[in-house]
Amino acid sequence: MKKTLSVIAVILMLCTMLSACAKSNELVGKWTISEDDIEMSFIFNEDATGEINALGGLLTIKYTYEIKDNTIIFHEETEEILGTTPYTFSIKGDELSLTAGGEVMVLTKEK
Repeated sequence: MKKTLSVIAVILMLCTMLSACAKSNELVGKWTISEDDIEMSFIFNEDATGEINALGGLLTIKYTYEIKDNTIIFHEETEEILGTTPYTFSIKGDELSLTAGGEVMVLTKEK
């Protein structure tokens, strides 16, 4: 009985880890948003690093990120533009929605 419970616990843990990896893999790439003639892009790398580019490249923010369930937490290297608030996210097709504090950003994945 204990062996069966141990096997089930390991399987559940692996499913949770694989689920987080799947969400992370979906996120990898370049996502852009354009509002009020201002274009901004988020780049998510496989190694949980990334950068934001805005104002035609005049503003670059490097960050690391971590994913927990359907939230993403950004850790900026220099600026504090994104803050420390976790963003909930969802991906539907080529659209990434980031939500924090009632504000929603919808980005489109570049191909």
